[in-house]
Amino acid sequence: MWVEQCVGKSLLCVVCIVLSFVVCDGKPAEGEIRINFGSSYAETCRLMLQDNESSKILFDAEERSFYVNEPLQVRLVRKRHLLVRFFSPRPVNNVVIWGRWKGMPEQVKLAEFEVLPAFAEYLLPVPCIRKDAYFLTRSGRRVFVPERRQVEDLETEIECADPYFRKITSTKCHWRISFGAYQGKNWTPLLPAHAREAVAIALNLAYLFSTEEFKRELFAAEGRLYADNCRTQVDVEKLYERIFELPALVYGHVTGVNGLGGGSVFGLAEWCYLEHYADDNCVTRTIFHEFAHCLGYNHAGNMTYENGLGKGWVALCSGLYTRMSIDEELPVYSRRFLSTRGCPYLYNVSASL
Repeated sequence: MWVEQCVGKSLLCVVCIVLSFVVCDGKPAEGEIRINFGSSYAETCRLMLQDNESSKILFDAEERSFYVNEPLQVRLVRKRHLLVRFFSPRPVNNVVIWGRWKGMPEQVKLAEFEVLPAFAEYLLPVPCIRKDAYFLTRSGRRVFVPERRQVEDLETEIECADPYFRKITSTKCHWRISFGAYQGKNWTPLLPAHAREAVAIALNLAYLFSTEEFKRELFAAEGRLYADNCRTQVDVEKLYERIFELPALVYGHVTGVNGLGGGSVFGLAEWCYLEHYADDNCVTRTIFHEFAHCLGYNHAGNMTYENGLGKGWVALCSGLYTRMSIDEELPVYSRRFLSTRGCPYLYNVSASL
C-alpha cells in the first residue's frame, strides 16, 4: 500500500470521528471534535492525490495547491465547516486546531487529531453553528459558546509537536506548490503518482535550502559558481536570497527530455519523480538543473551544466541531497513512504519494480 499504508488507491482514511455531543442536565453539547484512529467515516475524510483523482481536481489550484511551509491547511468553508487538508507523504501525530472568534478572550479547542494521515482531507462541521456548545480553552477552562450564525471572524491556529511536522513547517521557503496541465511538445499529463512525489520533492528541497549546512556550502563555493562561459561569478548572497523569494513551483511531466523549467514551470520526466531517494538510484541532477532555470539561469556557466568550468550548482545541491537522504535528515528521505514504484499507474512500465 502507498503513503504509509494509504496512498495509491481510492481509499478513505481509517479514522473515527467522535463528535463530543455530550448533553447533561439540559446543558449544550461539547464542541470539540476528536478524531481517533479506528473506523472509517466516509463523508468526513478522504485522501487527496489518489490514482483515481480527476484531472479537473488535480489541476485546480483552488483544490490542490499549498504553500511549502504550510502543508496543513485549515480554513472555513460554506460558513459552517472547517476544511482540513494535509499535503504530506507522511502522517503526523497529535494535531490540535485552536480557534477564536472576535471578542473571545481566549482560544478554544475546535478539533484534535490523534493521527493526521498522509494526504488527508477532512470537512468538519463547526458544532456551535447549529447549537450552543461548550469548549475547552488553552488554560483548561470549560467555556460556553452560544449558537453562532456568522463565523467569518473565526481565526484558527495549529498546534503540533511532532518532529516531522515541525521540520516541514520551519523552512524559510514560501513557494506555492501546484500541478500544471501542460500540453504540447515534450509534455504529457502529470499523474497523481507524480503529484504525490512532487510534494515529497518540494518538502525536501525547502528543508535542504533552509539548513545551515546548505548555506555554509553555498557560501564556501563563492568564486566557483559562474553565470556564463566567461566566468562571470555568481553573487552567492543574491542567489541565496533568490531561492526564498521564488513565489511558486508548478510541477508538470515531460517526455522525450529529462526536464523543462523556467519561471514557475517545473517539468520533470517520470524517472526524476522516482529516483531522487538514497534507497533508489539517488539521481537528482535534473531536479537541480531545472530549479536553476526557475532561478533565472540558462545553460551557460555551471549553474545547470558544468561546461568545463568545474563542478557547480547541480553537484553542490545533489551531493547535499544525497547525504541528507542517507542520514534520514530530509523530511521524506526514503522511497518507502510512498512506494511509487509499486504503483500500477505510471507511464513507463519498467519504472515499476
